[in-house]
Amino acid sequence: MLPRNETMLTVVLVGIGLYFSVLLARGVAGYLRFRRMRPTAVVTWTGRRSTHFALVLGVVSLAVAILNTSLGRPLLHLWGQYATAAYFILMVPLSARIRLGLYRDGIWADSGFLPYARIGRMAFREGSEIVLILLQRGAARAFRLSVPPEEYGAVRKVIEEKIRERVVNVEAGILGL
Repeated sequence: MLPRNETMLTVVLVGIGLYFSVLLARGVAGYLRFRRMRPTAVVTWTGRRSTHFALVLGVVSLAVAILNTSLGRPLLHLWGQYATAAYFILMVPLSARIRLGLYRDGIWADSGFLPYARIGRMAFREGSEIVLILLQRGAARAFRLSVPPEEYGAVRKVIEEKIRERVVNVEAGILGL
């Protein structure tokens, strides 16, 4: 392989290693936060996340990493491959254990936990599925929570209580809407 190609491969694999290492760290931190918050659950349910495809990707990544280890590839190349394998084999199934829903201090949505005090706006979108859309105060980030139909009434009731108790202070809509 040409030296320039080797350098480019190293840069790409280090980038992949950094990316998946950050995902692993954030995932472990999120799971540990969930473990601490689990006793404060108010209305929760399991998400509809399939981990089968992720597990296959993880096993393939691990096989490639082991093959490259046996070929004596540099450590910087192996780091990205092992980090990718660890993410798909360990983190994806672990994150699937996090129960979505309402907790004493906030809402756990598809993209993470949002404390009630950080909710700027919220709305239910009722269609083929019921989705609670949350906008974070002071940020353009949106959180999405698919609500099972059997939990919809309980979720609305808890949110209405939090608004009445002023735990959630939802901003007024544009032009008072």
